[in-house]
Amino acid sequence: MFVLQDLWHGNVTPSERYVRRGSEYHKVSQKMCDEMDNLLKLLSPEAKKQLELVGKLKDDMMLLSEEDTFIYGFRLGASMILDVIGTYQGQFRYFQESQ
Repeated sequence: MFVLQDLWHGNVTPSERYVRRGSEYHKVSQKMCDEMDNLLKLLSPEAKKQLELVGKLKDDMMLLSEEDTFIYGFRLGASMILDVIGTYQGQFRYFQESQ
């Protein structure tokens, strides 16, 4: 099946990724969870609510940033493809080109 068909049928979901156990990301994520648990034990209920709000805002910012980066990368890739298949008049003429 072509990628565009997969996209049409909902089979392309670049936002779905799974973390490999034992990867560096997994280790850092686990460490962050452990530290968050330690921090929550020290906070008052009010401070926990504030921390939860700040965390949600951070997550929202990350999602916006990831979406923007995905779109930028996709557009950059498409631009490269158009550049490769387009006409380019360089400084030199190569033997394959007609005069």
